[in-house]
Amino acid sequence: MNLGKVAQVARREYVARVRSKAFILTTLLIPGLFVVWGSISGLLQRTDIDQLRLSVLDFGTGIGANLTEHLEGIEELPIIIEESFEVGPAEQDAVRQRMSNLIREDDLDGYLVLRPDDEILARAQYFARETGNPVIIGRLERAVSVAVLENWFSGEELARLRRVQGADLETITVSDEGEEAGGFWVAYISTFVLGMLIYMMTLMHGQQMAMAIVEEKSSRLIELIIGAVTAVEFMAGKIFGVLGAGLTQLAVWIVMGLVAVLFVLPGLAMADGLMEIGLAEAFSIGTLSYFLIFFMLGYVMYVTMFAAIGATCNSTEELQHAMFPAMMPILIGFFSTFYVMTNPNALASRVLSFIPLFTPFTMFARVNVAEPPLWEVWLAILLLAVAVVLSVYAAAKVFRVSILMHGKRPAIVDIWRMLKTA
Repeated sequence: MNLGKVAQVARREYVARVRSKAFILTTLLIPGLFVVWGSISGLLQRTDIDQLRLSVLDFGTGIGANLTEHLEGIEELPIIIEESFEVGPAEQDAVRQRMSNLIREDDLDGYLVLRPDDEILARAQYFARETGNPVIIGRLERAVSVAVLENWFSGEELARLRRVQGADLETITVSDEGEEAGGFWVAYISTFVLGMLIYMMTLMHGQQMAMAIVEEKSSRLIELIIGAVTAVEFMAGKIFGVLGAGLTQLAVWIVMGLVAVLFVLPGLAMADGLMEIGLAEAFSIGTLSYFLIFFMLGYVMYVTMFAAIGATCNSTEELQHAMFPAMMPILIGFFSTFYVMTNPNALASRVLSFIPLFTPFTMFARVNVAEPPLWEVWLAILLLAVAVVLSVYAAAKVFRVSILMHGKRPAIVDIWRMLKTA
């Protein structure tokens, strides 16, 4: 194999991809979608109301006045209490009907009904035209809860109870390298985000590569190219070119992600929650190093599969039907990470992490969540590297035999015969 010719094909493939409109649009739009999603999440935590006109109806609990005081003291919500009074059993239906009519006439935004309860003293109902804002509902629930608790506790007892309710369980991961705070959510964020990158890029670039091969094959352009380079050199060049384009896109996304973390997220309402989780811990040097290893090996293996399938197809219609086998390992690998993250040392997780078709996702998830023994990690990497070599070797045989074939697409049995005889 002539490495110079491979480099020429790779350069041609790389330049053609990074200059294409599809590459530029996806490189810019996908991070933009994440920013939009983050902005929407931040907007969901805002109320954006000038005032909230409420009434409080106490049906015999005795905490209506206390609840009214707490509602008026909520700093995040500009609440105005229009009416607050106790209602006798005979008047409950009539008063509630009057309040609902006020809402319909836009003279009231909502009202709270406190009903007696033998177990917890009071249960609350919120009647309003708009009941879908989670911030408003959460603040009202908290005010009702505090009013009920103050009926049972007072002074230091109440303050201690609030501290107990607000106390979280701190998780610390113990490994051979020591102890690390952060636990599951740190691992979840890095595994999900970086695993999603592998998932999107292999599917997107793999399908694009298979489509490009089919188009070159159907237009007979491939015959001119094969006249200058061998089929194996052509396939290897395309794989390296696609890999280079993928790494370029990944680098752009990483830079854009850093810019978002440093300059965009601080202006969003969701920024405080992300900073509490610890982005520096979620995307540490060790995590990114393992990601790069699994990304490059998995990327080459999956793209090679798409290239081989594209070489056996003569039209885009055939390719659409034949692409499913190449997509299945990627889909299974990505979605299995959700099980692996919660059960990193289970037998199924360990088995999946040693199957090369799923290793880029599953072992990467185990490394983040549980830090498995180092020999397991490098054994999985070794098996994955061997699988990459074998997949390239098998794809080269299929590529060499079928790239110039036209007519009926070869079946699986025919492809197996190619592998044995080529």
